[in-house]
Amino acid sequence: MKDPERSIGLFLHIIGIIMIAGGFLGAYIVARRFWKQVDIDIYKAGAILPLMKTLPIIIQLGVLLQVITGIILLHSRTWKYWGENWLTIKLILVALAFTNGLMVGKKLGAKIGMQLFSPSPDKAALAVLKGKMKNFNFIQAILLFGILLLSTVFR
Repeated sequence: MKDPERSIGLFLHIIGIIMIAGGFLGAYIVARRFWKQVDIDIYKAGAILPLMKTLPIIIQLGVLLQVITGIILLHSRTWKYWGENWLTIKLILVALAFTNGLMVGKKLGAKIGMQLFSPSPDKAALAVLKGKMKNFNFIQAILLFGILLLSTVFR
């Protein structure tokens, strides 16, 4: 093995990508099931909510792994790519996605949970939150796609 630091860093970087993409896909599938259950029996939908709160943690751990292994990969190439436009844009997109997840996604999830577990859940309010969550997920998907494109095609 010629460059173990780069090989290990790249392997862990790919694991981070899989965690992010897998967590995102899992969150999408679980959210679809959740909203179907809200329409069928709103009280049983609460059983799905803990899983909806767990999947973003997997995504956040994947982002953390990406940042750490990204630094390792930069170091393994003696910071050769530092200052490149594609890397700067990628880091901005990662920061935007992470901040959006914490600031918007977490608050939306909390509002959905509060509405769902209130004594009398309001389906109209949940429908509004569903629309906001769809917009949030769409923005996150665009950011994720941009990060993946910058990691593979445009570098």
